[in-house]
Amino acid sequence: MREYFLVALLVVGGALVVWLWRRAEAAWREARAAALARAEAVAGRTAAEQANQQNISRLAGLGEASLDALLVVDAGRQIVWGNSATWEMFGATSAAIGQPFIGLAHDYELNQAVLDVISGGRAIMRQAVVNGRLLRIRAAPIPETGGAAVAIGDVTELQRLGRARRDFVANLSHELRTPLANIDLAAQTLQDGGTRDPALTERMLKQIQTQVQALSQMSQEMMDLAQIESGQALLKLLPAPLAPLVQKVLATMLPQAQHKSQHISLLLPADLAALMDEQQIARVIGNLLHNAIKFTPEGGIISVSAEAVADDTRICVSDTGPGVPRDEQARIFERFYKHDRARSKGGTGLGLAIARHIVEGHGGRIWVESAPGEGARFYFTLPKA
Repeated sequence: MREYFLVALLVVGGALVVWLWRRAEAAWREARAAALARAEAVAGRTAAEQANQQNISRLAGLGEASLDALLVVDAGRQIVWGNSATWEMFGATSAAIGQPFIGLAHDYELNQAVLDVISGGRAIMRQAVVNGRLLRIRAAPIPETGGAAVAIGDVTELQRLGRARRDFVANLSHELRTPLANIDLAAQTLQDGGTRDPALTERMLKQIQTQVQALSQMSQEMMDLAQIESGQALLKLLPAPLAPLVQKVLATMLPQAQHKSQHISLLLPADLAALMDEQQIARVIGNLLHNAIKFTPEGGIISVSAEAVADDTRICVSDTGPGVPRDEQARIFERFYKHDRARSKGGTGLGLAIARHIVEGHGGRIWVESAPGEGARFYFTLPKA
């Protein structure tokens, strides 16, 4: 009996050991599986964080490469991301992350555009004038966050170029109309029997020749301007004294000034020189002198002066003409622009545009200072020799 009890005890003990071993093995397997799951989760989070960081880096790189203001706002229109162009456009001294969009833009129309995108859930594009600039805003909803992605571009210059293109076409049509009408009138006069009068025939032929020369001049100046604007006109910048160049140009203009009893004075230091293409700068000075003589009344005074200013040589051509209104001073350097068309007959309207491109090609700038009735002072700068 005792032996059977011992055998039973051994059997039960063995079964218990096996059960405990299996439980321990199962627990170990569960622990190992949990550890592996945790490791995979950590690896997944690490990979996700790395991918997220890469996406942020790509977004930041894309943002810095864009000239437009790019930003992301949340459902409450708080800024969560923006590029440097955003802070520059709105004059922020630092990144406005976490601030309301309206606090950055300070404009109702821009803020309303973002609000409409978030509330309406659809992309929009609008324009708004902010501090004299025409801004175009494009925004699209981000469904996952309830916010919006916003792009804002400054299209002020694009609008100005569009206006300049339209003005160019209109002005070119105007400039062509007069000489073509005169040529047509002269030709009709000759066809209608004008050839029987030798004096009339000669006068009509001279008129045709004059108008053809005007068209040829316009065509040449347009070709010259196109060449200069495209960078195909190579400038040979060499140190050269300024006074002899101005005197040479003035010699060709003097008969026109004498015809109107105008007085021209020169205030040019003999030792003043500039780094320039003499032929092209002679053209600039000639254009400015031509305009001064044309707009200055009889007996008026015209002066040409120059001085060294910092690293530049500054030249000034001034007159005692009617002056240029302040709101037109920036536009007079555009092609075909004439602030007083009635008194600009005979000109092509390209002289100042050509002068501007030549001066800028030298690394200088050209501008006018004037007030109506007080004459005009045209300045331009050249690198000092």
